[in-house]
Amino acid sequence: MAILEISADVSSAQPVPIRAALANLVEGTITPTSNGFRVEGVVEGVDPETANRQLFTTLRRIEPRTTLRAQWKVEGTIHRFVDLTAQRTFAASSS
Repeated sequence: MAILEISADVSSAQPVPIRAALANLVEGTITPTSNGFRVEGVVEGVDPETANRQLFTTLRRIEPRTTLRAQWKVEGTIHRFVDLTAQRTFAASSS
């Protein structure tokens, strides 16, 4: 298992159960926003694709219209996802 850094925006019509799920899944900060939450923290997982799928499916089981825009960083590489779809992978800047 690897430690994956996550930076994500989650939007949902049911903020209370979604926040509880995020608190159980992500070690870090969960900040309320106008349409959901901003999440910054770490997750233990095999790889970014698997961790993103697990997080997204858990949130969608709670509220089917939940959206997840996540950026995962592991070993100097950033992986971006919108819901389950991989958007881009690139090297993290050293600054």
